[in-house]
Amino acid sequence: MNKAILSAAMAGSLCLMAGCKTSDGSDWVKDETPRSAAQQDYAECKYQAETATATIGTNDRPKTMTDAIGDGIGDGIVKGMEQSDLIKDCMRARGYNQS
Repeated sequence: MNKAILSAAMAGSLCLMAGCKTSDGSDWVKDETPRSAAQQDYAECKYQAETATATIGTNDRPKTMTDAIGDGIGDGIVKGMEQSDLIKDCMRARGYNQS
């Protein structure tokens, strides 16, 4: 099995067990702003966060499969936490609050 697929599956499973929250932007509100605009702004912030964190873990060369799995899970967690913070900062900078 491809190491990247295995690592992604493990990170996703870990996220589900930990209760990671996903959003479509509907929990962000701003006075007089329609939900569709909030969702569009959220999508833009999410894209920017994904772009900013795209290189996390790309310079690693694990020596064993166990190292690769551990690195993949760790990198996935770090990337997810960083993206979450970046999205929150971006949405707040646009004047939104979480409901």
